[in-house]
Amino acid sequence: MKNDLSAQFDSLNKEIVSSINNKNYARATLLDQARQKILHDLASSDIRAVDAEFFSVLEQSALETSKLIDIVEHDMKQISQDTGRTVRAHQGYSRNY
Repeated sequence: MKNDLSAQFDSLNKEIVSSINNKNYARATLLDQARQKILHDLASSDIRAVDAEFFSVLEQSALETSKLIDIVEHDMKQISQDTGRTVRAHQGYSRNY
């Protein structure tokens, strides 16, 4: 179970990184929900069944997640700015007609 849990968690992390880099936020959200379920199941089980490798994977995941949050926040800011420009352009266009 120990290595399997680490492998599943690490695989989900890699897929989340890939999804965010591809701007597939819906997929990233679903993968994150699966990752959270693993953590929930782990918290509900005997913690002694978890090895040091899993905690290492978890720590690496936390670092990657922090970087991914920065990427998503930047993307959201860019989308918001682009949307604002588009709305203003449409408003200006509609005033002329």
